[in-house]
Amino acid sequence: MKPRSLIVFAILFATNSFASYAAQNGEIHRVGTQINSSAASYKNSQQDGDGVMSLYLYYNYNIDDTWALELGVNGGAEITDWDCKKINNRKFKCDRNNELLFGIGADEVSFGNFVVAAKGQYQLTDNSHFYGKLGGQYYDYKIANNNIKMVQEYGLGLFAEAGWQYDWSNGLAFNAGLQYMDMGDLDTRSLSIGMSYRF
Repeated sequence: MKPRSLIVFAILFATNSFASYAAQNGEIHRVGTQINSSAASYKNSQQDGDGVMSLYLYYNYNIDDTWALELGVNGGAEITDWDCKKINNRKFKCDRNNELLFGIGADEVSFGNFVVAAKGQYQLTDNSHFYGKLGGQYYDYKIANNNIKMVQEYGLGLFAEAGWQYDWSNGLAFNAGLQYMDMGDLDTRSLSIGMSYRF
């Protein structure tokens, strides 16, 4: 999906009338963590095996019942792929699958992001709602082969996420969503799951 399409979707989502979601008992803070399993592309490369994993930590400040400000940090790297073969009933032999990344001969990618975003929420039931996030992020990434740097870039890019969240009365919440990060020539499209706590 193109970044413009994501921006249009987020604006339409945000301008619709949101139902109220409760910052229960005046709880206006939320901290959370997400694990992201992503397909990455560099300069629009499209090939199997370009997977990355990342960990996203965030803080939300609820401005009102619908809107929140989010600050987050994210860090990720390539997924090591293993080929395992059964030798007998008790033994397996596993070798690292050293497929090269992005069609450029790279075997390593690592990245970090600092995110600032607006979050809007649409209540479905007393405890669950859809959410959307749109903002920007400062990124820094490196692509390498055998620890020899091939590319290192930093700059500003788009951050977008949409998903579903379920809040329990004890302050814990579970969420699942789709996340997009535009890091210039590198971008990630992620399936995200996470837990958070409001207070």
